[in-house]
Amino acid sequence: MERRPVSLRASLNVWLFLFGFLWTLAEVPLGLHAAAFGHWFELSTVARNLAASGQFRDPFGTPTGPTAHVAPVYAGILAAAIVIFKDPGRIVPAMIVLNAILIGISAALLPAISQRVYGAAAPGILGGVLLSLSNWLMPQWEVALSTMLLIGATFAILERGPGQAGLWCGASFLTNPTSLAALGLMALYRRARFAAGALALALLMCAPWMLRNQVELGSPYFIRDNLGLELWLSNSGRSSPETVTNWPLWNLHPNQNPEEAKVVAAMGEGRYNQMRMREARQWIGSHPKDFLRLTAGRAFYYWLPARREGWPAPLYWFLTAAGAWGLWLSRRNRLALLLALASVLYSGTFLLTATHLRHRYPSLWIWALLAGYAIVSHRAWRALGSRLKQGAAALMQVMMK
Repeated sequence: MERRPVSLRASLNVWLFLFGFLWTLAEVPLGLHAAAFGHWFELSTVARNLAASGQFRDPFGTPTGPTAHVAPVYAGILAAAIVIFKDPGRIVPAMIVLNAILIGISAALLPAISQRVYGAAAPGILGGVLLSLSNWLMPQWEVALSTMLLIGATFAILERGPGQAGLWCGASFLTNPTSLAALGLMALYRRARFAAGALALALLMCAPWMLRNQVELGSPYFIRDNLGLELWLSNSGRSSPETVTNWPLWNLHPNQNPEEAKVVAAMGEGRYNQMRMREARQWIGSHPKDFLRLTAGRAFYYWLPARREGWPAPLYWFLTAAGAWGLWLSRRNRLALLLALASVLYSGTFLLTATHLRHRYPSLWIWALLAGYAIVSHRAWRALGSRLKQGAAALMQVMMK
């Protein structure tokens, strides 16, 4: 008998939503947030330009022309907030509240996904709590939106038809193109025909932006065009695996180096990124051992970030370790294994470029769910052991009478 699809609204856990929402807001008075807007954040700069002129351009604080350095959806949302609220004293609180809502929704959806994966909501309830606690409020980036859309797209893939799944996937790609491989793999779980329909619709949603990139930048970049720049900054003799310690990022990036921004302006962003891509490939080809060393370091810090990357780092360590145990316990669960593999695919881009813990957060919910299953299973085994001991004690009493 065919399963009836579950509605998104009915699947939201209200208490988890409130927990994620309130914890995210609590980061502000507790001093745990990383909220910051201004010249140093390309997405904010593009949003201001979009609000002021209607043009998606100049991400580096100086006229460099049309851009695809950042994805369009969250930049559009931030631009709308700038137009509506005008005063920074109201814009920043509005974006903080929005991000708290997005984290709350992300946590609230995990029990429904857990019900689909494990046949029980408990792993998802614990996973939602762990995901919320691991959140680092950064409304200047699209981290919270990327997380909610990736979870929402996964829910739609598992519970809805190809039309709704395609719409969710398209929104996810337009916010965070890194989600393409992970969601493509998940869609294949529903058979090739489903995946083809959902992904075709998602890519159709992305087509206008890609056409815009062809016209404005000279190439139909898939959402963002900055891969060449990031590879160049992340693979050189002075590069290091982590964003926070990567010297080229803080000294050669056009947002930090005005002379480099002038090169972007002279060449145009599209040609500039193509040039940096060639240079990065040449360095990688001529320094294979150094590239492998950097890649190994990036893999390590992606899964086990250093404390210098931010206060949630120890929680990431816990989720990686507990999630690995949950994955082992789930080794006969095809859907759990599929989600874990999707999270590995999601990490692919960040093995090539300097990584930071915020890069992993959109897929961290998978490991929070696996960790929740490990905790539930551990409690279940303890309860079983306690009952066995009680039964053995009762049997001994009977036998001694």
